[in-house]
Amino acid sequence: MDEAMASVPAQEMEDGCGAPAGSARKAALPAEWTRLLAGLSVAFQPIVQMRTGRCHGMEALLRGLERSPFASPNDLLDAACMQGLLAEVECALHAKAVAAFRALDHWPDAKLFLNIDARVVGVAGSPWLPPFALAPFALDGGVPDPRLTVSLEISERRELRPDHSIEQAIDRYRQAGIGVALDDFGVGFAGLRLLYESKPDYLKIDRYFIDGIDQDTRKRAIAHALVGYAHALGILIIAEGVETEKEFYTCRDLGCDFAQGYLIARPSLELHAVPERYGIVEELNRRDRRKPNEARLRLSEVIERQPPLAVNSPKTELLDYFRGDNSPSIAPIVDRQQRPLGLIRERDLKRFVYSRFGSELLRNKGLGDTLLDLVVKSPVCDISTPLDQVIEAFSAEEASDGIIIIEGGEYAGFLSSGALIRLVHERNLAMAADQNPLTRLPGNAAIVRHIERALQEQDRRHVLAYLDFDNFKPFNDRFGFRQGDRAILMFSERLKAWASGNGGFAGHIGGDDFFVALSGAAEEDALARVADLVAQFRSDAESLYDAEAREAGCFEGKDRYGAVRRFPLLSASGVAVVIAPGPHRLTSDAINTAIAGHKAIAKESPDKLCTVHLPHSPPFCPLPCAAGEG
Repeated sequence: MDEAMASVPAQEMEDGCGAPAGSARKAALPAEWTRLLAGLSVAFQPIVQMRTGRCHGMEALLRGLERSPFASPNDLLDAACMQGLLAEVECALHAKAVAAFRALDHWPDAKLFLNIDARVVGVAGSPWLPPFALAPFALDGGVPDPRLTVSLEISERRELRPDHSIEQAIDRYRQAGIGVALDDFGVGFAGLRLLYESKPDYLKIDRYFIDGIDQDTRKRAIAHALVGYAHALGILIIAEGVETEKEFYTCRDLGCDFAQGYLIARPSLELHAVPERYGIVEELNRRDRRKPNEARLRLSEVIERQPPLAVNSPKTELLDYFRGDNSPSIAPIVDRQQRPLGLIRERDLKRFVYSRFGSELLRNKGLGDTLLDLVVKSPVCDISTPLDQVIEAFSAEEASDGIIIIEGGEYAGFLSSGALIRLVHERNLAMAADQNPLTRLPGNAAIVRHIERALQEQDRRHVLAYLDFDNFKPFNDRFGFRQGDRAILMFSERLKAWASGNGGFAGHIGGDDFFVALSGAAEEDALARVADLVAQFRSDAESLYDAEAREAGCFEGKDRYGAVRRFPLLSASGVAVVIAPGPHRLTSDAINTAIAGHKAIAKESPDKLCTVHLPHSPPFCPLPCAAGEG
């Protein structure tokens, strides 16, 4: 993805990138810089809601550098920094972007996203913004433009020095009505520290993690964790660099709120208006015929469709909102695009609500005329978020009042703590009824549901594997049921760790029969992970024997006919069914038939694994299979 335009203002630096803190500064630039910047242009690329296609914002991108001495925006900013002009240059570029944005039709309906160099954010001891840095956001006379909603993107590609403290600077941005987005997350210097200190409104997952995410289980696991963590803190997620339909569906299903990338639209210098919606996103959602997940259906039933308050509402409206015996105890607060900003709690307003002069106090301009300074952060979850993630968000300290539910990035309702407790109770009962009592892994009903969902998702590759122990009955008879249970529990713990680390699914059919699944991974990678699981258990199982048996590599036991003979040490074998992407008419019965027909082959294979391709490709097995099998 192209480098974004570095925008605007910030802190004066003490390393030559600006004047000392507190010094009087003007936005004047040397003539050569003024001429250079005048020859540059601004392109815009949309940031779009993933479930509705609505345009949420535009990111400003710098173009025309080929006509300058600089090869990239970073080179330009480095030169400005060396001359002590970084803040001024960013401010000038910022003003250019704001002017170009205001020239678009319907611009007040979208946010403007601009990047800011980390070198001018939050120098220790000077957490303030020079007045000229905010000028591009204001109308004539310096009055803030209420129609302009700006989010500054702080990139972590620039290293933050140890003496940088950005929290106060970020607070200063917010007091000026400027939002904060953390850009390029996961590939730069600052990482979790910057996420912690910046407390952003948005988190942009870098293109590196989005590229091929539909085929990479590790990238999906990382994105899944980021989405859960961000939503628990009330942060919305933007997937950067979405270029394929499969990447779009994967990011959407992981819970990302917005997408940006070539699939939706390339940066444009010819944009004349901000579109309300992007048809490509609407078409992708229309073509997705998968059934809504259970979480979405259940959350739709239990959330309270409580009306929100706009952040620019007069404070006096809070008195009406909380008035009455049956009034809610919290007020969800949204911005102009219906994006949730947090909650205002009635208990925090007691000095107003229960005061004789409460209304007069709220009208007092000296106390501020915006609701923003009364808002507290709240966890945010998409309406399709898996219930486990919703419950995880509820465990956050900030979730004591409940969770804001969004749909397509917009406020949809509020999940109260009471409703969430009911969901937790329902889930616990369902899990208890469908867990194996020994291993606590999902049982047969959950396994069947997982297979049926996999068969419905025909745009992704699925690997469904049946695993069982070899020679488990003689082992159980020889060493006793207690040792047999230890073997089962040992394998189940290995399965749980495997599923968690790979973003997969693991279940316990019963006895020594197990099931694992991986979806969306490359075939070679998925099969290697299943083979590794089988190989690890062979090593783990050696701990169940005494030194003599381990040395001999076998044990004595009775076969099914009662005859005493030697058996190899305990191992596992499996049949992996690979379902290729594309339309098919496979059923769960077809999967079971394929597994049953290849179990004996798997047990005779050197690596204890047989692979069957469905529906059309010929099977691959470590040992030759009969023609036409699978």
